[in-house]
Amino acid sequence: MLFCTTIKAIGARNEAIRQVREFEIMPHRTRLILFYTFVLIFLIAGTGVLLYSSGWRIDLETKTIQKIGAIYIKANVRDVTIKINDKLYEDEAGIIQSGTLISNLLPKIYRVEITKEGYQPYYKTLTVKPSVVEEILNAQLIPEVFEPTVIAPTKGMQFVDTHQAANKMILQDTRTGIYYLYDKANASSTTNLTMAVTNAQRGQKIRKIAFVPFKPTQFIIEDSVGFKLFDSEKKSIESLAKGSVVTWNMKDSTILSVQTNKEHRQEVSSLNLIFKTQTALDGLNKQIATTTYITAIGTTGSGGAIAFTDVKNGLFLFTPKTEVLTRIAEGVKSFTFSPDGKKLAIVQQNGTITIQFIEAFNGDIRKKEGDSISITLAQKELIHSIQWYADSYHLFVEYPNELFLTELDDRKPLNVFNVLTGFTDYRYIAENSSIYFTNEKYIHSIQIEK
Repeated sequence: MLFCTTIKAIGARNEAIRQVREFEIMPHRTRLILFYTFVLIFLIAGTGVLLYSSGWRIDLETKTIQKIGAIYIKANVRDVTIKINDKLYEDEAGIIQSGTLISNLLPKIYRVEITKEGYQPYYKTLTVKPSVVEEILNAQLIPEVFEPTVIAPTKGMQFVDTHQAANKMILQDTRTGIYYLYDKANASSTTNLTMAVTNAQRGQKIRKIAFVPFKPTQFIIEDSVGFKLFDSEKKSIESLAKGSVVTWNMKDSTILSVQTNKEHRQEVSSLNLIFKTQTALDGLNKQIATTTYITAIGTTGSGGAIAFTDVKNGLFLFTPKTEVLTRIAEGVKSFTFSPDGKKLAIVQQNGTITIQFIEAFNGDIRKKEGDSISITLAQKELIHSIQWYADSYHLFVEYPNELFLTELDDRKPLNVFNVLTGFTDYRYIAENSSIYFTNEKYIHSIQIEK
C-alpha cells in the first residue's frame, strides 16, 4: 500500500517537471502573444464591467452604446399594476418607499399604463433620456363607480360656503334668495339663516355671506354699507368696516376687498378678522390706474401674491414684497390660486385653461417661474367653473351637470376622469377628500379616494 502511494507521488512530480520544462522551452514570441492576449481580455472585460456599472448598455435596435435612464412612479393608491411597453413591473410602494423606480431603461419613448381593479386607468407617454429619471409623482387613480351617500334634506340647492370638513354648510335657494344653514349635528332640520339675520337686525339685507373661519357660529355679511359680523349665538350684528364693496375674497382669517372711496376710486384693503382692523394696501393702490375697474380679486394668503381681473378681462398679478404689478393675461373669464400658492389657474373666455407658474416647479413636469401651460378640454366653451384639488396638481372642471378631474401635465396623453353627473351644485372638501353635491333637494356626498 505504501509502495503504491510512493510510486503515484513520484509520477505526479515527474509530470509537473515535464510541464514546466515544456513551458520553459515555449518560444518567446508565443509567450508574448499569450501574455498580451490575457491583458487584452482583462482590459475588455474590465472596461465592460466599468461601462455597465456606469449605466451604459448596448441598444440592439440601434446597435449603439447608450447610457440608461429610469422612470419613477408614485400613485395615490397602493398595489397598482404598472405596464411599460407591454412589460409588467411590480408596485414597490409601501412603508419604506412611496413609489416604484424602474431603472435600466434605454433612451427612447415608453408607454406607461397604471391600473388597478375598480379604478379608471392612467396613461402617460414618457421620453426617457440618458442619466435622467422621468417622474410620475401624481398618478391619480379615480374609482370607476362612486356610491353616493345621502347626507340630509336641504331647502337650498346652491352651495355658498362650508366650514371644517363640511360639518356646517351655507346653501341658498336661488329662486327666493334665502340662505339656509345646514349643521351635521342637527341634520334633521335646516336653519333659515336669512331670517335669523333679519331678526337680529331689522331691515338687514344680505348681499354675500360666509363663515368666519375660526368660529362657525359667526358669519361675515356684506351689505350695502360694508362688512358686518353676525353672531348666531348672541343673535347680534356688529359693523366691521364701512364702504361700498365691489368684490372681496377671504383667505384664512383675512378679507381682501375692493371698495370705492368718496372720490369714486377703487381701493384695495385687508381686513383682519381676529383684530377687526382694516388696512389699505398702499403699495398696490398707488399702481391702480384711475381708469381700472377691478371685477374679481384673490390672494395666496397674508402677505402673499394678489391677482385681480378688470372690466377689460385682463388679469394682473401683484407681488407685495417687490410691489411689482404685472399684467399677465388677456381675455380672462375666471382665475384661482392653487392650495400651495405656487400656481394660478386661469379660464380664458374661449374656455381654454391656462396654468401660470408663480414659482418654479420641479415635480412631474419642470417649469420656471413665469412659465405657463395650456389645457384644452372637449367642449371647452361649456366650462362653468374650476376648483383646485388638494395636491395642487389636479383641477375639478365643472360643466352643466357634469364634473371632471384633470391633471396639469403637458406630457401626453392628458388624463381626464369623469367624477360626477346629474347634480345641481357641488363643493369639494379637501379635509376629507369628499365631494358634497345637491340633487332633488338632498345633500349627497361621494368619497374621491377610498
